[in-house]
Amino acid sequence: MKQPTEAGASVSLERLTSLAGYLIRQAQVWVFQDFNATLAPLDIHPAQYSILTVIRENPGLSQMALSQALGIVRSGVVPLLDGLESRKLLKRTAHVSDRRSHALHLTAEGNALLARADALVQQHEDRLIQKVGARGHKQLIDILKVFGRN
Repeated sequence: MKQPTEAGASVSLERLTSLAGYLIRQAQVWVFQDFNATLAPLDIHPAQYSILTVIRENPGLSQMALSQALGIVRSGVVPLLDGLESRKLLKRTAHVSDRRSHALHLTAEGNALLARADALVQQHEDRLIQKVGARGHKQLIDILKVFGRN
């Protein structure tokens, strides 16, 4: 496979395009660019969308459990939660069983924003399906689940 450059030269990527890691990275770039552009009107990034989704599906979840579930170090999840809380999208309350721990809940604003985000994320997923076809999308999901936490 030859890739044209701005200078007009044609550069061979043959070796790279035979490597799964390179192609996965190319797919990841496309997915992130499209995902970020899709959710830009809501000022939501992938990690924030993941956090809001997991909290919606697991009301009362602790910060520690959230960070473990998403594979985000605790010190990395706290600023994300602070930002979402300052936007009034989630609230932290003292956990019933351990007052030192915080239970996470979406606010009404958080639920409303997440509903809007879900509709946009479906448009993003539809573009991915158009790119690889419905059957290819199912195969892609099945393959990627091997690497995920599912």
